[in-house]
Amino acid sequence: MMSTTVFASDVTNDDYAITDEDGNSVTNNLDLDNFGVTVTSSSAQLYDINGNKISASLNQGTSWKTDNERYIGDSVYYRVSTNGYVNSSDVYLYKPINEVIKAMGDKPVVLYNNQGQLIKNSNRALAPGSTWRTDRVITVDHISYYRVSTNEFAVLSDISYVN
Repeated sequence: MMSTTVFASDVTNDDYAITDEDGNSVTNNLDLDNFGVTVTSSSAQLYDINGNKISASLNQGTSWKTDNERYIGDSVYYRVSTNGYVNSSDVYLYKPINEVIKAMGDKPVVLYNNQGQLIKNSNRALAPGSTWRTDRVITVDHISYYRVSTNEFAVLSDISYVN
C-alpha cells in the first residue's frame, strides 16, 4: 500500500476535508441533528469559530441545543449559538429522547454520572422491575446510558424499553 504525507503550512479553522490513506473523507466539523449539551463545569466560556473567547458564558447545569461539532485546534467544540462554541471539556453531549425504561434483573440497578462513572457511596439505585421515564441518552466510551434523574444514568445493559 502506498501512503502519502500531507503537510499543512497554514492551518485555519475554516471547513476542510481531506482523504485518508484508506480513501475515507475526514473533516473538521460534523453536523448534528437534534442533539444537546449540558454544562458540567462551574461556568463554560464561549468561543468564536477561530477559538477566540467571546463575552459570553453558560451557567452550570444549563442545557443547550447544538447543531455542529467542530475541531478548533486540537479540541472539540459544540456550536450553541450563531457564532458561539463551547469546549467539549465543559459539557456532555446528549440525544434527547422520550422513552420509558424498565430496570432488569432481580437486583437494584446501580447508577452512573454523566462521565460513565459509578456513583459510589450512595443509596440511590433503581429497584428491580421498576419503570422510569428517560429524557436523554449519552454515550461514554461506546457505552449508552439513559438519564433517570439529574446526573444519574442507568447503563443500557441493565435496562429494557417499555412499549
